[in-house]
Amino acid sequence: MGAYFGSKATSGLCQAIIALMPPHDTYIESHLGGGAIMKRKPPALRNIGIDLNERALERFQCDYPVERVHGCAHRFLADFPYQGRELVYCDPPYLHATRSSHRRYRFEYEEHDHLELLRLLRGLPCPVILSGYPSSLYDEALPGWRSLELQVMNQAGVRTEKLWFNF
Repeated sequence: MGAYFGSKATSGLCQAIIALMPPHDTYIESHLGGGAIMKRKPPALRNIGIDLNERALERFQCDYPVERVHGCAHRFLADFPYQGRELVYCDPPYLHATRSSHRRYRFEYEEHDHLELLRLLRGLPCPVILSGYPSSLYDEALPGWRSLELQVMNQAGVRTEKLWFNF
């Protein structure tokens, strides 16, 4: 199990996310954290990890080159020059309403931050995978997106993780 809160290196979740990924030349992982997915997936031609937490970026290690972006994922994703072969994997802080504990991230998201992110992700011109706990807010904000629920084991016991994707 990953040591980073919210790590996806648990109970097959990492493998399920990677198996879902369509072919891509550029891989963008926002809210990198411990980077469990980035570390375990086959490298793309270009790999980009984004996080506001500078310590997370400094600690992140990978077996292949990764461009580390210290900054706001929203701004980066909105300004990125998409060419047609990108994949975005987005793993924002869990919604407060879906968690059993609070204030676990160095940089938290409020509901308005989630809504802004969801609006942005809906408009991206590439495949997007988004992970979190099941949420009616996400379901309603992502009409037409497919989803998949998986049972995983974490520090609190068995939880249901949900993946939303636009392909």
